[in-house]
Amino acid sequence: MKAHYIIYVFIWMISTSLSAQLISVKAELGSDSIFIGDQVVFTLIAEMDNSVQAELPLLADSITDKIEILIPLASDTISNDGSRIISQSYLITSFEQGTHIIPVQKIAYATETFADSALTMPLLLNVYAPEVDTSLAIKPIKPPINTPITLAEILPWIAISYGGLLAITLIIALIWMYTQRDKDPEVFAALRQDPPHIVAFRELDKLKQEKIWEQGRIKEFYTGLTAAIRTYIERQYGIPAMESTTDEILLTFTKINTEDEILNEMLRDLLNLADLVKFAKEDPTPLENQSNLNNGYLFVQKTFPFFYHEELENENQKNRKEKSGKKSNEQDIEDELTENQNTEGEDKTDE
Repeated sequence: MKAHYIIYVFIWMISTSLSAQLISVKAELGSDSIFIGDQVVFTLIAEMDNSVQAELPLLADSITDKIEILIPLASDTISNDGSRIISQSYLITSFEQGTHIIPVQKIAYATETFADSALTMPLLLNVYAPEVDTSLAIKPIKPPINTPITLAEILPWIAISYGGLLAITLIIALIWMYTQRDKDPEVFAALRQDPPHIVAFRELDKLKQEKIWEQGRIKEFYTGLTAAIRTYIERQYGIPAMESTTDEILLTFTKINTEDEILNEMLRDLLNLADLVKFAKEDPTPLENQSNLNNGYLFVQKTFPFFYHEELENENQKNRKEKSGKKSNEQDIEDELTENQNTEGEDKTDE
């Protein structure tokens, strides 16, 4: 083996001396000693002039019959002033004990005038086997290592369990609500809202008590005043007053209210003045502020009876029908009792 190694070194020296000026090649090992089955990096490196074109050999499954290539690793190219370095790495291993020679690797190169090849220096790889004391008894295989479950492993499952439980509960609740809505609709009926005029009067009373216009909060006062009137118009007449401009509200309201022109004028003056205060910095007098608040009360008072009385009349008619039905039932019962008493009296007289 030593003789072969000396021959390889001699060939490498001759090849290197001939091509030293154009190209320099070498092979490297990450470590020259490993245990059986361990892995080590084997690298081919070529440094050459820019005028030289070289190609590293492609190693497939093995380097020798005792040294195997597991996988090819990264290849790289580094350029310097007038030269460049190319490299290719492999992950190798060996399963036979002993000293193994990695033979010279042939790297072909060419210039404009000739072509040749350069050889790397051979390397030695020592492969050792672990020392085994044969005098000791053979020990059994170690049992599996007990690894306790950590909180980080449990938390995702807890979150999934709670999420699934909440989803199932929500589905059951929705199914129950859907089935119970048909059986007992009164339980799921929406709470009855106060009539529009009651809500409007409540908001106007709040503005009247606070008297914020006396504190210089004129814009805030007219914002609240118009919001109360617009909300009332929207609920009372079905006009989308909260999303409409003043002109759109007046145009729609005048089409509905064709009998009382004073109401149209009152609403027009109130909304127009409020727009001037909010957008044109108009500063009404205290008397105008009080007058507009009173006009708000008056507008609601004059408009809600048209709707309220109709609803009240329908409710009264319903109550009268119920009362008349009860009275008729009571009268029938009284007539039946009177008839029974008369029959009993006649029977006694006959006796």
